[in-house]
Amino acid sequence: MAPLSIQHAQIDPHRLVGNRYRLLTRLGVGGMGQVYHALDRLTGEAVALKRVLTHAVSPDVDPTLRLALAQEFQALAGLRHPNIIGVRDYGFDQARQPYFTMDLLYNPRTLVAAGQLLSPDAKLKLLLPVLHALAYIHRRGIIHRDLKPGNILVSGAAVKVLDFGLATIVGQQTSPSGTLRYMAPEVLRGGAATSAADLYALGVIAYELFAGWHPFAPTGQPISTEMLQNSEPDWSYVALEPALIAVLQRLLAKEPQDRYADAQAVIAALGAVTGQLLPVETVATRESFLQAAPLIGREAQLAQLTAALTQAVAEQGSAWLIGGESGVGKSRLLSELRTQALVQGVTVPLCAKRCAPGTNPLRA
Repeated sequence: MAPLSIQHAQIDPHRLVGNRYRLLTRLGVGGMGQVYHALDRLTGEAVALKRVLTHAVSPDVDPTLRLALAQEFQALAGLRHPNIIGVRDYGFDQARQPYFTMDLLYNPRTLVAAGQLLSPDAKLKLLLPVLHALAYIHRRGIIHRDLKPGNILVSGAAVKVLDFGLATIVGQQTSPSGTLRYMAPEVLRGGAATSAADLYALGVIAYELFAGWHPFAPTGQPISTEMLQNSEPDWSYVALEPALIAVLQRLLAKEPQDRYADAQAVIAALGAVTGQLLPVETVATRESFLQAAPLIGREAQLAQLTAALTQAVAEQGSAWLIGGESGVGKSRLLSELRTQALVQGVTVPLCAKRCAPGTNPLRA
């Protein structure tokens, strides 16, 4: 989603996307698409709808835009966590441009803006949900790669990480990508983005949260790769006790091996410094691991159903009966198939609970 500029430009209220979603107002513009406040005409719910930039060329000419949005939906579709934006549906509009819908956040503010007038303790509490979200995605082998204040929104008491358009799987070869101001030095040097790069970005955000400006550009001058790789922050601007500053300094270490091993280690360090028992997992985050654990042991069945899906797209339909005892993973298997079907442009019947675990997403 990543709104770079927030605006409320009115658009044609009768304009429909996918013959289902009525666009109401534009919420923001990101590097790859635009986000709208939309009405789901089938459920009557308000949603956020992300689509490829309207000036983009046809996906047949430039398929990378279509693929990038599909990959973001696939990454988010398997994540169910209280501090990560929830996705609902994926489809194509009348011009065959892809879109997907997400939970709508009301009156969201970036993490830095939300914490501007808060006490240091309250600011630390804002960082904790982000660390929980990072612990979750890193344990699932996902690197965000574009963590920045605009991708961490606060709505009421909820803190949500969003915009996984640049997310990658651990070990996957990718070119350096992200927002320069928050890119880790090793990524700027052409190294692989790891969980340590996400922690570095969080360190930059934390410095901005406590100091009020970027750690390497306190006077607002343009950021350069040379500054990011060789400059050191001025910690006199951060009004925290030395032990807490030491935690932030370690997050901003130039070399990834000098940072914390993972987000859970950061939580433990903050708890030790503050003398508070900061939970590495809450009841809600622990439940999220159970709800959306990676699908294991059903590769053969998924491959079989995916092949049948491919044939159906080619107008060679078939019927399949999925059987088994309660709890063996029938609904989860179909949920995985649903995601692949949506990405391929297949119309999937609605389910009563937004195709959450425990429902049958392909039941007519």
